[in-house]
Amino acid sequence: MLKQLQLAALACGLVSTGLHAAPAQQPPAQLQPLIAAMEQRLEIANDVARSKWHSGKPVQDSERERQVIQNAESRAGEFKLAADDVRAFMTAQMEANKMVQYARIEQWRESGHSPETPDSSLADGIRGRLDTLLPVLMQSYSAFQPYRSDAKCPAWVQSEIHRQASDPVIVTALQRAAGDLCRTTASQ
Repeated sequence: MLKQLQLAALACGLVSTGLHAAPAQQPPAQLQPLIAAMEQRLEIANDVARSKWHSGKPVQDSERERQVIQNAESRAGEFKLAADDVRAFMTAQMEANKMVQYARIEQWRESGHSPETPDSSLADGIRGRLDTLLPVLMQSYSAFQPYRSDAKCPAWVQSEIHRQASDPVIVTALQRAAGDLCRTTASQ
């Protein structure tokens, strides 16, 4: 009986050691600043939502979206990016931004509490912050390009999102913003 217990303990020890023997590969250093810039853009969406709440403007602003995409596409070469990739990337960023805006506006409606007025207007300050962030986003996106086809890319992205963000609205929006970062076999 003692020998069976010893063998069982030894087997458990081998199994548990085997499970932890290979450390998980860390994400590439280029991912952290990319997710951080994407999150920063989504944090600005809170101010956009407050501005639209107080002005009564709709969340959807197709003309502004066209301007942002055209501006980003015109700068694609500067960052050694394909215009199609930039268009898809920026479209995902704007869709995620709208997710935050809709979620915040719904939270304010449900709570019956109006949010504080933003420190600056949408046209004067908030959009300027978004425009200033564009080259940071594009540079970070460009730096991450070599890792997009790695089989571990989806796990890296999800891990980094959860490491950086805790607000459920921002986490969900980041998942949308990062939805096409990784090129899987099915999407190639």
